[in-house]
Amino acid sequence: MSATTPSGPITWHGFRTRSLPEVPGWIEPLGRAGYIAKGVVYGIIGFLAFQLAIGAGGEIAGAREAIREIGQQPFGRILLGLVAIGLFGYTAWRLVQAIKDTEGEGTDAKGVIKRIGYTISGLAYLTLAFFAASIAIGSGGGGGQGQAGPLLDTMWGRVLLGIAGGITIGVAIAFVYKAIKAKFMEKYDLAAMDENKRKLALYVGRIGLSTRAVAFAIIGGFIIMSAVRGTGDGDIAGISDALAAIASQPYGKILIGITGLGLICFGIHQIMMGLYRRFNVAGANH
Repeated sequence: MSATTPSGPITWHGFRTRSLPEVPGWIEPLGRAGYIAKGVVYGIIGFLAFQLAIGAGGEIAGAREAIREIGQQPFGRILLGLVAIGLFGYTAWRLVQAIKDTEGEGTDAKGVIKRIGYTISGLAYLTLAFFAASIAIGSGGGGGQGQAGPLLDTMWGRVLLGIAGGITIGVAIAFVYKAIKAKFMEKYDLAAMDENKRKLALYVGRIGLSTRAVAFAIIGGFIIMSAVRGTGDGDIAGISDALAAIASQPYGKILIGITGLGLICFGIHQIMMGLYRRFNVAGANH
């Protein structure tokens, strides 16, 4: 996947595969599997939402519901095992991104914040990986999303929760910026992709990131409202809550259908990252 043409890196619509710091060879297959596993989970969330919109079944689902849906398919436990391995791989990749600075973020304030974000993301997907693995081995996969109740019991807890909501909205804004600038294209091995694949990568990346931005903005709003009111039934909102909020609006079915398609695009974006992202493996010839 990482081969280049004899003429070297190419430029496409102003995008050029950028130079990236080296990573150890063992991380490439884990990183690729992780991106694909993440893409499958988001693709299922989007598909279930779209099905609901067109009246063909489906449901409002988050990542855990999507994982349960995988487990209900033929050979579900095997599929869940593969997804769990992929998500463990994605966790490893995120931690390597943070520790080894594989994206070249640097050590200034902005770079450190981004690398901390990689770590937090990795830990979040680690819990999802354990959840998938627990269902795969038949131990139930119990336990819900994190609880906000203890934080709402104190003023400082509510302040922290409000800050978390603000950060979540900040992440949503960052997703919009990423969608507009499409810098993710510079991580692809463009020389290994034909014109159609490059166009697909650009379009699904922009649509998927924009859709995820809407979901994160809604989640951040929920968290801030819980902090301000001091209530929230103890639940920190997740993507399923964001989808439910979208579905409850006027023309909700149309909106949830569009959102579902957007999340499917985000899933395809992650899968394409898994297939065509360039990993600068130490000692490899590019």
